[in-house]
Amino acid sequence: MFTIVAERINCTRKAIREATEQRDAEVIRTQAVQQTEAGATYIDVNAGAHPDTELGNMRWLLEQVQAVTSLPICLDSPSAEVLAAGLQALDGRPAMINSISLEEGKAERLLPLVQQYNTRVIGLCLSSEGMPNTAEERLAFATRLLETTRAAGVSDDRVYIDPLVRCVSAEAEQGAEFLKAIRLIHAAHPDVHFCAGISNVSYGLPQRTLLNRAFLTMAIWEGLDGAIIDPLDQGVMSQLYAARAVAGLDEYCMEYMEASREGKLGA
Repeated sequence: MFTIVAERINCTRKAIREATEQRDAEVIRTQAVQQTEAGATYIDVNAGAHPDTELGNMRWLLEQVQAVTSLPICLDSPSAEVLAAGLQALDGRPAMINSISLEEGKAERLLPLVQQYNTRVIGLCLSSEGMPNTAEERLAFATRLLETTRAAGVSDDRVYIDPLVRCVSAEAEQGAEFLKAIRLIHAAHPDVHFCAGISNVSYGLPQRTLLNRAFLTMAIWEGLDGAIIDPLDQGVMSQLYAARAVAGLDEYCMEYMEASREGKLGA
């Protein structure tokens, strides 16, 4: 099964930030319902527009989301305090933490929450020294990150590695390096999952959804089994179903046919 982390409830988006500040529950609940119906497997909740209001906003957003969907929640914050409050506010449903990294002290602050609440976790191939450039550097980052999660008692199948998608408009080779990294990490650590922000590849370019769809297809072939995407983008979702069917990852093409029956396939 492909993990779709639905990205729309994010306070860095103007409409969500304003709805949260005004406590407009209908806007948030509608977003949660629409993403659920579109095929999300996790609802990402990011309340981080302003650090001084993030904790209260996270609690309020979770109240609205949990009122209208039973999907698991992906809690998106760099703050251990906000994540702890969010986990306490959940109604017992599964959760994912977005995210840990090799940045100084970050994994050490957040992994105790992963263990205490038995969550899954997204691990970024990122350190205090910066971002990796090559596929081999991404593999080295992922291996170091997994050594840290294993030492904390977190099994590999609870970790979703994000090798970091970078825009090809500025660095033409980065799309290929990401794809190679998926292949290398999958071969070296077969029990881990992946979850990446696919749309970063097309930043600064026209007709971005075309690039996102092409990149998603190639990444699925290399072993990508999760992504942070907008499930309301029917073109991207259609490409996801089609790519998994062609790659032999959708037994008897059942997911593809169900999506067709439900009217989810289109341009």
